[in-house]
Amino acid sequence: MYTRDDSATAAPGFTFISGDIAAAVATAKDAAGGKYVAILGPSTARKVLDAGLLDEILIHVAPVLLVDGVRLFDRPGGTPVRLEPVGGGPHITTLWMRMRH
Repeated sequence: MYTRDDSATAAPGFTFISGDIAAAVATAKDAAGGKYVAILGPSTARKVLDAGLLDEILIHVAPVLLVDGVRLFDRPGGTPVRLEPVGGGPHITTLWMRMRH
């Protein structure tokens, strides 16, 4: 887990990684064994996006207001990211996008 949280309070089964985001993603991919790696949280996702390591974005829009936090993919001065739709769901609005290279 690449996080700012305290590793002493982690649930069993979590591995904490610090430092280079590319190394963290590589470690996660190795651990996933070819399965999906989920990046949670806008700050970490932004780092992965900026490193050019994000393949898809899955966004669930639900009728919940979380009040305070980090803007989703706020990148002042960042370059445009081209996306294409992949799929959706019937009960919530789902935006699932693939990175266009």
